[in-house]
Amino acid sequence: MKSLSAALVALSLAASASAGTVTVSNFGHQDDTGFGTGFDDVYTFSLTGNTWVSGLLNTGALLGGDPAIDIQSVALHKVGSSVGWTETIAIDWDVALTGVEQWTLTPRLLSAGEWQLEIMGVSYADKTGNGYSAAVDLPEPGSIALAALALAGAGLASARRRKA
Repeated sequence: MKSLSAALVALSLAASASAGTVTVSNFGHQDDTGFGTGFDDVYTFSLTGNTWVSGLLNTGALLGGDPAIDIQSVALHKVGSSVGWTETIAIDWDVALTGVEQWTLTPRLLSAGEWQLEIMGVSYADKTGNGYSAAVDLPEPGSIALAALALAGAGLASARRRKA
């Protein structure tokens, strides 16, 4: 049981380790029409090797309060591949005029090369300062090995317990 607990701790540490974070934000979206103004923001980054990535996007207002910006889709694109993010905190824009949204990317293995992060939405803000901040976390190569080692240890501990 102790080895299983140690393996789970090692796995959680490996999953939380990060070699770097690609961070983007745009708090300059503004709606001068009164009906909402659409936007399509694209950011590019490169992966030097196949790696696991995860991500988080939050909407916000720089001057405080709730933002008036509706993110409609978030995705990572590479020629031949597309990975969509999931909206985890949603706002019903037919009812609310403002609110905080959140989008997440569960850990995914992405291939090496140039990727684009595309964020599409509608701004209902008549002043700048409403927008979003997004982060794509890139784990350390060693943390992936540590995670594999932790899973192997958990498997061995389970096999020993069954034999005894």
